Amino acid sequence: MAATAEEPPAAGVREVLAELGVAGAETAALTEIPGGASRETYAVELNRGDGGSRRFVLRRDPPGAESLVPQAGEFRLLRLAAEAGVPVPEALHLEPAGGRFGTPGMLLSFVEGQSVAPRVLRREELAGARAKLTAQWGEALARIHAIDPAASGLPEPGPDPALAQIEHWEAALDAIGEPLPAIELGLRWLRANRPEPVPPAVVHGDFRLGNFIVDERGLAAVIDWELAHLGDPAEDLAWLCIRSWRFGEDSREVGGVGDLEELLAAYESAGGPPADQDRLRYWSVFGNLKWAVICARQAHDHTSGLRRSHELASLGRRICEPEWDMLELIA
Repeated sequence: MAATAEEPPAAGVREVLAELGVAGAETAALTEIPGGASRETYAVELNRGDGGSRRFVLRRDPPGAESLVPQAGEFRLLRLAAEAGVPVPEALHLEPAGGRFGTPGMLLSFVEGQSVAPRVLRREELAGARAKLTAQWGEALARIHAIDPAASGLPEPGPDPALAQIEHWEAALDAIGEPLPAIELGLRWLRANRPEPVPPAVVHGDFRLGNFIVDERGLAAVIDWELAHLGDPAEDLAWLCIRSWRFGEDSREVGGVGDLEELLAAYESAGGPPADQDRLRYWSVFGNLKWAVICARQAHDHTSGLRRSHELASLGRRICEPEWDMLELIA
């Protein structure tokens, strides 16, 4: 049976804001922010008595959705990331299932800026920011990978982080039940060419354009931590560089704005471990495979009736893009 989307109760949000001591909490109004395929995001706006306003963000699980990291885990990671010096929204309050947000959810500070990738890449007022982003991404990743794995609450990946990720996404593919021969080939290649395991670090898991807030100074916040896990740090570096996240700016390998050499230099300068080309190539193959499986899974959520959404349905047509890039890398 399809899950029925329900609006989060505004009264519950107002109650939480009042408990946090926020003036004007009784005026809070919610507006859904489109674009999230895994979790729902709402802008929470309060009208102040002086005619101004103040904003927050509500992130919550839609009915029927499953994420690798539950809301409580993402909330913990945001606080750890802030302590490590990673720019993130402030994690203010967490509500469990059946709580005042209707489904598991958290209230965050609002960070001004732009997160829509094509706008980040092309708006003239962000030209100066784009020149800074590559180095800022490298520094942010080094700080993420330095977070204490034991404090993260994330499950241990076992002796081989690459094998753990292969098994996870292979299981996700099997659950869809759709034959995707190129992905099956990619899984075999990944098993046969696994790099030497490294000590597992906190990996964001979805560090790419669309999951950053950018303002005129550059990187304002890293958001959307629901795919975080313990693994090989090179996985994040390679994921940022796959072609799908360049949004048409294919000549600039790093997120459509920069060069790999600059990213790695900033990453290592900030304390990140060296990443060799063979390891990055391996995780680039993996990243394209992972994105193809995510596209297939999101489309399946729509076609199966679990979550009816034009956005999820449209992702099904994109499976061939990362498949093509993956096959070119392993050819």
